[in-house]
Amino acid sequence: MVDEEEVLDLVDQLRFNLPEEIKQANWTVQEQQRLIAEAHAEATRILSRANQRAEATVQESEILHRAERQAQQTLREAQVRAEEIIREAEAYALEQLQQLEAHLTRTLATVKRGVEALQSAQPEDRSEAGELGRARL
Repeated sequence: MVDEEEVLDLVDQLRFNLPEEIKQANWTVQEQQRLIAEAHAEATRILSRANQRAEATVQESEILHRAERQAQQTLREAQVRAEEIIREAEAYALEQLQQLEAHLTRTLATVKRGVEALQSAQPEDRSEAGELGRARL
């Protein structure tokens, strides 16, 4: 059979060692909970930073797309304006050339009348010039 004193000894040892074992187990559980809480906190910080970076990247992407659309719109507007300026410049040049042509036509008509007047007066002047030239000799 079992020795009563031995059993009592074992029970005393259990009473003495059990609180220490329970304390150790409690400390282990608390430490485990602390590590889990730290891991959760770190995971939350990492997720927060990742979300911030993702949001910043999305914003940069949106800004880039908006800038590209604005650049394309500005380019289209510039092309339309350039074509308009070219049309206006060509119309102005045509108008100026037409005015110059009309002026030159009037000038040419005046020159022709002057030439004709001189040509019609020249035979009379030649005979007089010829007589003056002979008289000097």
